[in-house]
Amino acid sequence: MNHELALNRIGEQLGLPLEFDQSNQCMLLLDSHLLVSIKPKSDRWDVTCLLTKVEPEHEHILLKQALLVNNKLNQIEAGYIYFEDNSKALLYVTRIKNVENTEEITTKLTEVINRYEELQSIFQSKELSNEDIVLLRGSEHGY
Repeated sequence: MNHELALNRIGEQLGLPLEFDQSNQCMLLLDSHLLVSIKPKSDRWDVTCLLTKVEPEHEHILLKQALLVNNKLNQIEAGYIYFEDNSKALLYVTRIKNVENTEEITTKLTEVINRYEELQSIFQSKELSNEDIVLLRGSEHGY
């Protein structure tokens, strides 16, 4: 599997020169507030997105929210929320499989970015509403 070639094809579709750096990751900054890291593994890409920094005064509510959201993400098999202790940040982590199919990568990456925007807005508002849960669920999933 040639991860460089797949990333180059995605870059061509986006009109951006994309490549993996010395640490074997590709960093994207979208709309000046969505930070996405793509790291290739043998059979997939791991995608990590910065949701929010966790300030001590909001730690309790944000971590409780993260547990609630993690449950919903697990139900739809859409990744998970991770608390990175060194940087005190909440990260959204998911995987893109079948990275040989450019069309599928584009579709999955679009889904990841859309979900990332939804998650980021949830954590910035520091509240989780029923509408947020419906957004997370997506139209294809029921439970």
